[in-house]
Amino acid sequence: MGIVDAVTTLLAEFPYALYGSVLVGLLCAVLGVYVVARRVVFFGAVLTQVSLVGLSLTFVPPLDVLGHTGGALSLTALVALLLSGLFSNRKVPRDAVLGVVFVSAIALRILILQKAPQVEVAEVENLMRGDILFITPGLFLFTLLLSAAAMAFMLLLARPFAFMGLDPETAEAQGFRARRWEQAFYLLTALVVAAATHLVGDLFVFGFLVIPPVAGLLLAKRVRGIILVAGMLGVLCPIVGLVIAFVMDVPATPAIVALAAAILLVAWLINRVRR
Repeated sequence: MGIVDAVTTLLAEFPYALYGSVLVGLLCAVLGVYVVARRVVFFGAVLTQVSLVGLSLTFVPPLDVLGHTGGALSLTALVALLLSGLFSNRKVPRDAVLGVVFVSAIALRILILQKAPQVEVAEVENLMRGDILFITPGLFLFTLLLSAAAMAFMLLLARPFAFMGLDPETAEAQGFRARRWEQAFYLLTALVVAAATHLVGDLFVFGFLVIPPVAGLLLAKRVRGIILVAGMLGVLCPIVGLVIAFVMDVPATPAIVALAAAILLVAWLINRVRR
């Protein structure tokens, strides 16, 4: 398939794959700047696994009344608030807490699905992976509304979020309530990650929480520049990656993430040359 045919097919038959991947790519890339700045990158990976546990719980009555999205959002938000409390315990490192939750979530998800009533294997796989090519209009609209609210929240509270992420000592000195802002940040991240994981899958979400922000850190010096670079990559990589996937007949999500990783390598080389 040529490039023109790939673009035509994508726009005609899979428009929501394009819209959904761009939406999640932009949102995760911008939010990822704060995640990377706060040095809680593994937090994103943990939340993706927790959201999958919440989704798997909806296969078990009576929790099936929550719906897949409701189950993922509810459990992920709850765990994020609990983690924000555990992070304040100085006896146990954050990485250790996240590691325990990460492996526990994977084990719990497997056990839940083993005991759930018989369901179609293909249905479970699509829900767990978040197949980009089969994003429904309803799920896209829900994620769009949640993303708009999250972006508005981040823009309105950009100063405290930036202070808490990039310069926590100054934030404390200027009277910001670190505990409350930290809880708000973790809760916002949880809601975004849960909805995005259900839409496009855990590989895509975690990849774009990390790769575009790191590229922004390598190419820009100011916070606005870092966010701009990350946001641009969050938009361009899904578009180009989807076209590459159609042309080369490869899975969409790995193609998109691999493209972002390749751009990150170029950014690292540019950074080395500058130095």
